[in-house]
Amino acid sequence: MEKILQDILNAGIALFRAGEGTVQNAVKEVQRTFEQLKEKGAQDNSDQAVKLRKALDDIVVQTQGLQTKAGSAYTDALAQIEQLYKSVIEQIQKIVPPERLNELKDKVEELTKVIQQKRAGGPPHQ
Repeated sequence: MEKILQDILNAGIALFRAGEGTVQNAVKEVQRTFEQLKEKGAQDNSDQAVKLRKALDDIVVQTQGLQTKAGSAYTDALAQIEQLYKSVIEQIQKIVPPERLNELKDKVEELTKVIQQKRAGGPPHQ
């Protein structure tokens, strides 16, 4: 499960690093990893798992429309996706046992940093 969660965080990092012109591949990766998590986590009906799947579904919906947006509409959509990713991070921190959370900590921090850079209009870093 932690591997799929890590893939989700990686997909988010790629999405926020992508420019308007290269967002299509990042969107496909977000959708692919979310589908994997939904399949694997479908048996978990805990409140946190349900909230995580809902946030992931919302992100997929938002990213699907991202490819056709430009300018301020693109920026607004990214802001909505940013809020959804914050919710995903919160849910991951509730779902993953504390002793395993450290394995995802670096990816969570990297995603947070990339989102902040994108929000500030700064250059994405590899």
